[in-house]
Amino acid sequence: MGRQSNSFRKAAWLPLVVALGVGTVLLVVWAPVSSATVPRAQAAPVPPQPVAQPSTILGTTFYTGTVTGTHMVWVGAFTTTMGGPPAFFTTRSGPGPYTLTVEAGTYHIIGGMDADDSGGAPNPAIDPMGAYAGNPVTVTAGTTMAAVSFVLLDPASPPTGTGSISGRIGYTGRNPGTHNIIVFAGRQGQQGPPAYATVMTGTGPYTLTNVVDGTYTVGAFMDLGGDMGPPRPNEPFGWYDPGGDGQPDPVIVSGGNALTGIDVTLHDPQRTIFLPLILIRYPVPDGP
Repeated sequence: MGRQSNSFRKAAWLPLVVALGVGTVLLVVWAPVSSATVPRAQAAPVPPQPVAQPSTILGTTFYTGTVTGTHMVWVGAFTTTMGGPPAFFTTRSGPGPYTLTVEAGTYHIIGGMDADDSGGAPNPAIDPMGAYAGNPVTVTAGTTMAAVSFVLLDPASPPTGTGSISGRIGYTGRNPGTHNIIVFAGRQGQQGPPAYATVMTGTGPYTLTNVVDGTYTVGAFMDLGGDMGPPRPNEPFGWYDPGGDGQPDPVIVSGGNALTGIDVTLHDPQRTIFLPLILIRYPVPDGP
């Protein structure tokens, strides 16, 4: 028999299809490609990736209200005033200087005092709250912003309404077991803790009562850490978002009415996995 052509016997195996997804199998299909028509591939140099430099926000929290004793104070950097967990936060034992490490970006700096030492989510009826008067602040990578100070104020007595907000909390994620779920309603566009909140021992129906007339955003999160808040980035979270655009839809209480069907589905935080593209070549020896 004659010898095979030079172009065929020098064929190499190259990756043809790569399928990758979270929770799926990495599949690589290899196919022969003639080296007579495809030049021998060389590994491309990988440029060094820049390392994100952290930024620092410095300030002081002040308090002169009616709460006595020393209580934990937290300061958070929020990316929105619509409620939800802070992007970054820090705690200290009582009012005073704080240091908050963040990434470059624009934030609303808000803080509060755990007046009843519950260790839970902020209670707008009890906990003093405050926000930096210059919000929002913009920090660049590797810089320090100082004098971001503000005063914690005792809460005003909230008005009592006759309205209510009710619905169901669902969950589509993978966390096993039973965890507390915190449901909250915050006034649209208002900074600080939500106006109303309730704690559930699992998914199912909920009701927020004594709600005054107003426009609210309703959300919920699963307290995986068992610390009762504030919510952390790794905890399942969801908004009342029937439009499905990822933004909370307004919930309007008017005339003390009882709103139903304000359902919220919790979702696990999205995770992104980056894997390098690896090129493997198998030599094919000459021969008949």
